[in-house]
Amino acid sequence: MGMLIEGCWSNEDRTIEDGAYVRAPSPYGDPLDESIVCAIVAEPGRFHLVASLSCPWSHRSTLARAIKGLEAYVPVHIAGAPRTEGYRLGTVDQPWVVPGTDCKIEHLHELYTFADPGYTGRATVAVLWDAEQQVIVSNESVHILRGLDGIRSNYGPDWTLRPDSLAQEIDTLADLVQRELSNAVYRAGKARRQDAYDEAVSEVFATFVMLDDRLSRTRYLHGNTLTETDIRLWPTLARFDAVYHGHFKCSQQRLTDYEHLWGYARDIHSWPGVEATFDEPAIRTAYYGEDRDENPFGIVATAPIVDWQEPHGRQRLGVKEVTLRDGRTVPKALWDESTSDQPTPSQPAAKT
Repeated sequence: MGMLIEGCWSNEDRTIEDGAYVRAPSPYGDPLDESIVCAIVAEPGRFHLVASLSCPWSHRSTLARAIKGLEAYVPVHIAGAPRTEGYRLGTVDQPWVVPGTDCKIEHLHELYTFADPGYTGRATVAVLWDAEQQVIVSNESVHILRGLDGIRSNYGPDWTLRPDSLAQEIDTLADLVQRELSNAVYRAGKARRQDAYDEAVSEVFATFVMLDDRLSRTRYLHGNTLTETDIRLWPTLARFDAVYHGHFKCSQQRLTDYEHLWGYARDIHSWPGVEATFDEPAIRTAYYGEDRDENPFGIVATAPIVDWQEPHGRQRLGVKEVTLRDGRTVPKALWDESTSDQPTPSQPAAKT
């Protein structure tokens, strides 16, 4: 997997401890300051989101950006090309110019050492980059998601994925999902001991059963309104049959075997902007083709037959809603009607 050690790239992997996978905390993991959240709207294009199509943590950030309609405020840069020294942002012939500078780089880790020449740790996505101050604001997907959600756009009603009335419930369920599903699939796939693998897989499918039961009664995880918990869960569901079932050996059952969970996943996929953030071929190529520790020959397994466009039928549980910042809920269709003047990504938003 590789990492930076005192500013120098090393192929050393410190994510495996005693045969078990351990995820390191994000070094730029503080919540976004309110001044940054305000500046994103006041200075469109100043803050840049560096993301990957394959990474589920990164996907949370691009989902929030799309669902909240922030494309005109925050440019996104997708790390691509075969990985050498971690994620790549450019090539030798076509390097990536760091926003706000003349610096040309090829690898994501060079952005980290540009900000901190002595950096030690993994160079991960998502990254929120401040082109004016030339610093990494955050590389913690939850805080980037919350920062984007906190933006009070100039267009349409001000709604939130994290209503105050649900904040504690959101934290409790999201933490469980993170620990016993989203991270557990990695603990299963990268385990070097049978007992570590068995424990992780058991948690994955126990969580699936719990979520499927919960979603038999409510349209989304906290009722009819879409919340942060849904955004944090969906990238794992989107990757499950494509890569976690096979590549990470979470093979007991597929997502499509869970009636309510699978319908819920398709429901969120149908929200405006979500499909554009989801590239299953890129995900499969990255996991199977780039993860040579688990798949040394880079053979990409045949894609499962999954129809994301199949009608989800979740409307029987209630009309989908959004929660305004003041706590009121409104039908999503009504909110859509009030955002018809929102700019497209090609039209810069006016400064406040």
